[in-house]
Amino acid sequence: MKSLKQFSKWDLAIAVIVVVTALSLWLGGCQMPNVQPEQLQSLADQTQQLSGQIDAFQEQTKATLEILKQNGSFDSNTLATVEKLQSSIDSVQTKTAAIATAVKNAQYSGSDGLTTVLEGARAANAASAPFNPYAPLIEIGLGLAAATATALAKRNAQKAAEAKAKYDAHKQGVELTMKQVSQSTVPEVKAVETQLYQNIGDARLSKQI
Repeated sequence: MKSLKQFSKWDLAIAVIVVVTALSLWLGGCQMPNVQPEQLQSLADQTQQLSGQIDAFQEQTKATLEILKQNGSFDSNTLATVEKLQSSIDSVQTKTAAIATAVKNAQYSGSDGLTTVLEGARAANAASAPFNPYAPLIEIGLGLAAATATALAKRNAQKAAEAKAKYDAHKQGVELTMKQVSQSTVPEVKAVETQLYQNIGDARLSKQI
């Protein structure tokens, strides 16, 4: 982990971006798609399958390259360039496989889409730590975002609970009123009861319920 004195302007820029993102989530109430853990795991599976196909292609390429080397079809500079490219692809493949495995095997709470995405991102970032010098810094940002997501989820859950409580109270009041109206013998009151039921039926029909 770098000390504060060692942070470059790019380090600070990344930190600012991450913090601003977290604040945006908090202040803006960002709506994330309802991403499920299974979707991230499926994406990881697809990545692993693609990685396997690239590995197979790499093996074929290496075999072809060996034949060309034996035949003297390439000069030394061209061979060195191709071999360097092969080595770079192998390196990327190894890193991609590690990240895909981490995302696939991560522990997901399944509480909401934003939390799921953050959990997958933190697993991927942790897997990149051996070759990603910014992993500790990114983890701090993701941790802030995760804390923000948790706070948002709690706030939304509280709002939903309050809305349900208000609805239940309204429903109970209407049901009690209807019970009292149905017991009345006054024609005008009975007419109101009939009209209310007609309105309810029309509303249900318009909403197809």
